[in-house]
Amino acid sequence: MSDIDSRSKESSLVSKKSRSITFRVDTAVINELQREADLKEFSLNVLVNQVLRRYIEWDRYENKLGMIPVPKIMLSSLVDRTIQLAIEAGITGIDSYRDSVVKSAAKIAFSSMKDSVLFMKKKYSLWTVLEVLQEYMKISGITSDHSIEGKKHIFIIQHELGINWSIFAKELLSLIFTTLAEVRAEINITPNVVKAEVIL
Repeated sequence: MSDIDSRSKESSLVSKKSRSITFRVDTAVINELQREADLKEFSLNVLVNQVLRRYIEWDRYENKLGMIPVPKIMLSSLVDRTIQLAIEAGITGIDSYRDSVVKSAAKIAFSSMKDSVLFMKKKYSLWTVLEVLQEYMKISGITSDHSIEGKKHIFIIQHELGINWSIFAKELLSLIFTTLAEVRAEINITPNVVKAEVIL
């Protein structure tokens, strides 16, 4: 969203069906929302729509699904610390050990997604899984993009969480595409970016 200017943000929201409704809101809340809207250089109306949309798409499910917000630094350090402990314990073959830990984490994440996706979207498919994954990344402050070139779909995730998280994301995406679409994705990673290309 950072590469879209405030006018296009506003027009994309206005173009959808809407209706006017009046709420009583504390003055202090309105003042804080207006301050935030001014900082982001778009209208209060757009900010309120974003807040309400986030509630509808994600926040209302958090307690029901047992989700908790986790700081990005914690996500990036979990596997790093596990690897460090393995080194300190004298475990050899650290690369294969790390790969095993990350692959296990990806399998656990993938298997636990089904209930969440069914609960949130009422349907379990490739596209609903990708939609929930995108919503999670958005609320976590992780930038993602999906573009289409003919039959090729290109998914890019820019996370700034380090190489271990890139390996985890690569494994998770591979599981999603092979299991739900029966296709193999070409996935390239850097310490901060994951790029998946797949024919669908």
